[in-house]
Amino acid sequence: MKNRRLLFLSLFLSAFAPTILLSQNLKMKSVRIWDSEKANFGGFVDLEVAQGKVISFREGTPVSNPKYLLPGFCDASVTLGANARGGKTNRDELPTYLSGYLAAGFSHIESVGDPNLTQVQNEITKSKWFSPIFTQSQKPALYSEIAIGQSSLYHSGLGLVPDPKRNRHLPIFLKEVENRGFSQTELYAKRREGEEKGYLPVAYTFSDKTSWEDALDTGFAVIFHPMPAGTNLYRTQKRDFRWAPMLSVLYIQNLKSNPEVWKEEIEVWSKLHSVFGARWKDSFSIESEPGEDSDSVPNFSEYQSTFQTEAEARKNLLFASGAGHFGLFPGQAAIVEVRLWEALLTKKWGERTSAPIGKPGFWASFFGSFSPNLQTTNLDPETLPQIRREILQTLTLKTCSFVGADHEGKIRVGGPAHFSVHNENPLKRPSGIFPIESMVLGGKLVYTPKPTKEGTAK
Repeated sequence: MKNRRLLFLSLFLSAFAPTILLSQNLKMKSVRIWDSEKANFGGFVDLEVAQGKVISFREGTPVSNPKYLLPGFCDASVTLGANARGGKTNRDELPTYLSGYLAAGFSHIESVGDPNLTQVQNEITKSKWFSPIFTQSQKPALYSEIAIGQSSLYHSGLGLVPDPKRNRHLPIFLKEVENRGFSQTELYAKRREGEEKGYLPVAYTFSDKTSWEDALDTGFAVIFHPMPAGTNLYRTQKRDFRWAPMLSVLYIQNLKSNPEVWKEEIEVWSKLHSVFGARWKDSFSIESEPGEDSDSVPNFSEYQSTFQTEAEARKNLLFASGAGHFGLFPGQAAIVEVRLWEALLTKKWGERTSAPIGKPGFWASFFGSFSPNLQTTNLDPETLPQIRREILQTLTLKTCSFVGADHEGKIRVGGPAHFSVHNENPLKRPSGIFPIESMVLGGKLVYTPKPTKEGTAK
């Protein structure tokens, strides 16, 4: 049965796109490829891949409807073991979870907060599942006062006990319970110790202002989670830190109080991510989790102005979707994050004098209730291409460098053939960077939406 499905898929693709085959050798004619140096698509080229690597670019013939190729995206913080419904990912779910990243164009992901994933990697090889390439951070450090329960997942306190099978990123969780934390003296000493041993300490601040400023004051080079309003960047001498906002985690928490907007969002995510639409769309509710206090969730509006106006911090953005948190599924979480970035980075209302009549925009129903100063994405089409260029550079060059991806976030001669294929220019189409048409990893077609015939069930 499996072989028949693959044969049908191959025949379908041969008819639809003869240049894309289930092989490590492929040729694509008259495509436009993302130029990482210019942050734009280049001219028409013929691309050839052999043995999983790009072996040549040749000048191609201009065509009216070319394919557009983007380098494989990189995600700096996911949790494979959490299934985004508040439970654990089981073996039967794992192949779909892995394909969820591929369906959004991700070639590389970094796992944070998972147990040792060697067994998962062995299962992927044994079962021949399609999977993004993943690395795993060191075990996150938590306050020693906290009862950890699953002690295998975390370090208690700031003791550095490296695992040679993991990469050299060392997450430190700065906020877990009120009135408990690491002192600045501890943070500074352990950051220096980690760096001297060749590790990169990464601060997770959980949207807490004190934690953010502690991380800045003690010189952390990488900080995750939203920067709270009023954070004083001038309190620290080192401002060239890298920043992964992870806005989607807080956004989903806020959506729980607005069921109507939640339903609208789900419909949008379903159209932009076929795996989400087919597998996860109807599988979870928006009811609060047991013991959750909605009043303790920070209001998303607190982070809008900071993200919009803090130009210095925005120059050094990293991409982290937070997939594995409640409501954030593989790939879908990235779509949520990117759309938030687009909405927050568009021009403010006063900067454009006209707006389409009768079209308030998707985001107005949610963001409009928070702040009248936030421009909706469909009201500023001239700005969006530039915003998307910046986002694409973050998804590829910047974050792929952070996770150590082998393609370096580029499509280049001699480099691995990791790229997504798009039917339209993702800089300019209304739906933006997503959805993708198909995903190639190491020269192999690892994802394409399931082919269907009109009138048949999906």
